[in-house]
Amino acid sequence: MPTVVNYKDYIRAIQDFPIKGITYRDIQPLLANETVFRNAIKDMGNLIDKKPEYWIALESRGFLFASALSMIYGGGIRLIRKKGKLGNSQLVRVDYGLEYGKDSFEMACFPEKTGTKVVIVDDIYATGGTMQAAETLCKKVGYEVTDQLCLIDIGIVEQHEVKCLINY
Repeated sequence: MPTVVNYKDYIRAIQDFPIKGITYRDIQPLLANETVFRNAIKDMGNLIDKKPEYWIALESRGFLFASALSMIYGGGIRLIRKKGKLGNSQLVRVDYGLEYGKDSFEMACFPEKTGTKVVIVDDIYATGGTMQAAETLCKKVGYEVTDQLCLIDIGIVEQHEVKCLINY
């Protein structure tokens, strides 16, 4: 059963950031409150059916959520970083679109068994570009994506399969 917390009370809306027409959802008040953050992590973890072998953390705020999920529910963490941030020579890269631009993700290839079950974790679901890029990277590495999880869905895409704790 989910914790009874109105998480939206801990999300600050900043208009016209980073560019005009975008409403930035600032999660810092949620992170600053230890109890609310802990409850949010537990409630996020309860959105998925089966715990993964790895939580796939998207740079950079996804690192916070994947780490906390790993500590509570078990499983390791693998990182997806922005282009040029990983020193590994065995990288897979995917370009993707944002609601206000373009970027690239990279992931290090580790020798794992094919079909390792993973859950992709980020803080915000916007247009779906980062989730799609992350899923593509995971599949290229040989992982089986069993779920995709975000703290917040900002409401740009009406129908999707990413599980989100907070919906706008």
